[in-house]
Amino acid sequence: MPSSLLTLPLELVERVAIHLTDADGIRALLPLLLTCKHLYNTLGTRSNHHIFASHFVSHYDLSSVSRRLGPQAANSHAYASQLLRYSYAISRIRSGDIHADDILDTFWTSFLMFMEDDGKNRASLEAAGLPDFVDRFVRERLYDGHRNGWPADNAVNSLALWLLWLTTTEERLRAESSLQRTQMIKLMLPFVAMPVRYPSTLAPDIHFSLPLSREVTTAPHSVPTLHGPYPHYLYGRYHSTALYSIPDLEIGVPLASIAAKLIYFSRREVFPIAVPSHLPRDRQHALQLGLTMIGPTQADVHELNNNKVARLVPPTPPDGDWSEGIQDWDTMTADQRAATAPSSRWDNDWYRLVDCTDMFKSVSFKRSHYTPGTMSGLWQGRMLLADNTALEALFQRPHMPTNFNEQELGVVVAPVFMRLREYVCMDVAQNEPVAAGEMEDGRHNAWLPASTQRFECANELALSYTTPDPVLPHRRIETTKRYREYVADGSLHDETTCRGCLYRGTSEMVFREYDERFLEMLDSELAAAPLPDEMEDVQDDIAEDEGAEEDAGDDDAMSVDDDGELVIKRKCDGIMDIVLVGETDERHAQAWHPYRFYGRVRKWDGLIALVRAPATPGTPHVGLWVFTGYVVGGQTLVGNWRTTSHPGEPVTFEGAFLMSKRD
Repeated sequence: MPSSLLTLPLELVERVAIHLTDADGIRALLPLLLTCKHLYNTLGTRSNHHIFASHFVSHYDLSSVSRRLGPQAANSHAYASQLLRYSYAISRIRSGDIHADDILDTFWTSFLMFMEDDGKNRASLEAAGLPDFVDRFVRERLYDGHRNGWPADNAVNSLALWLLWLTTTEERLRAESSLQRTQMIKLMLPFVAMPVRYPSTLAPDIHFSLPLSREVTTAPHSVPTLHGPYPHYLYGRYHSTALYSIPDLEIGVPLASIAAKLIYFSRREVFPIAVPSHLPRDRQHALQLGLTMIGPTQADVHELNNNKVARLVPPTPPDGDWSEGIQDWDTMTADQRAATAPSSRWDNDWYRLVDCTDMFKSVSFKRSHYTPGTMSGLWQGRMLLADNTALEALFQRPHMPTNFNEQELGVVVAPVFMRLREYVCMDVAQNEPVAAGEMEDGRHNAWLPASTQRFECANELALSYTTPDPVLPHRRIETTKRYREYVADGSLHDETTCRGCLYRGTSEMVFREYDERFLEMLDSELAAAPLPDEMEDVQDDIAEDEGAEEDAGDDDAMSVDDDGELVIKRKCDGIMDIVLVGETDERHAQAWHPYRFYGRVRKWDGLIALVRAPATPGTPHVGLWVFTGYVVGGQTLVGNWRTTSHPGEPVTFEGAFLMSKRD
């Protein structure tokens, strides 16, 4: 006679199972599954995705799934599979074994959970003990597999540093002892102070137009150093993983140097800068004393202390409900709500890692890696300055000195202030962006031609520069391009005049999962066959050709079954190029010197290059500085600075900087 449990309708049994998982997690299902073979087959993961998907939906964050991967990725089978991955990673964290063979997989899963966090994911990871787990790993194992004494630049170290930063809170910073804080700063110093060893960009900043032509692979662009090739061309730095409905997503290893800078500066800012008592109280007091020269007051130093540049990741609600305080929430569509989710701050970072794994490869997921308007406003930062003689000594020996520390490097920190405006080149008839500068202009002039002059007037920026006359090469022709100041309301974009929208017939840009297979197959065919001279750049043309997406299914050899294909859509904004200009505003210029800034955003990965030049003529001692970095988490610009004092040298003196937006 069958058990009374087996006579119950399946819906009731499922409801019992769901209540069990809600109360005690999916492990609570095990006794029920082991009751008999029928229940095991009925309620198991292979036959009943609904139960596991229901638990996933109630305990983990979902807004990023359809936003980044398309609506087809959001289904019960995908949720059930992802639940098993999350549950296993959390069990490994709970074990506390930082020497486990599968710790890299645990770190990858944890990192991806943070990239999707709206509150629930963080709560689950913190409850499992991730903050202490990763802190122990960094303090005890960061130097495993070191090379000549330097910590290895590998995936497990990179992910550990990123997880350490993502779990950093004010409470944890305050809880660190002075000894622990000093230890962490010293652990981070190699990643922060040695750009020649640890890359800070996904592709060298000498390149503006990417992906590169495959012909470039035949010509070396790095120079050998005692610390490895420089600049860094990154190959094979990605991880292939199953994510929701995608069986083999390739995601790049995040740069360790970026996380290390965030960790380093956050520890350095725990204690405020000492306020010298001999300084004037404020600017008015300085003028009363007859002090008109440039220099800080006590108020200026207090301002530095009151605005930290290593801005921590904002806290997220543990229940994943971020709707409070959002205007018009009740009238928003699901897509509009997802766009306001806390995890959306990581969209550009996530797209950058997924899209920019190979600087020679065409990709079909051409998504945004920088949000227009982000750099507009007031930015405050700190730049790390080391003694040039100490750095030169490090360049000349491969081993890390036993006394490698801030004191031996002569490290000091200087403030940076800038107020920027963004200008955009719109995709309309007769409009083209400013030409990219020569390769070295990427390093020294923010990818703008060396002859560029800038004129701002009435919300418009005119960029004038000279180019060789195609008929008489010894002559130069002046060219002027006009950019418009960016406004966030979308009024600059008009479907009826945007060339991209006119070409597609709509402002909606559709990218399909299998387009990448088409491009890879076509790329293989092109690589195997010699190209006529007039076709040597066809690979780059195909990468840019929007029509390739429409025609991908026309060739029988490349046709695919559309069932289950991931489709991602976004609206065209018509922006072809972004140029930044600005200055140190008057108040901060009085304290820290007046500067002017100009720069550009590299579309391929969202890398920002900014040149800082003295605003006052006749101050050559102030010098020209170039800042390159990425906006991380939508709020912090992280990267390296360099001077232009020695333009011919392949390896230049660089240092770390960090800036956060004030308003």
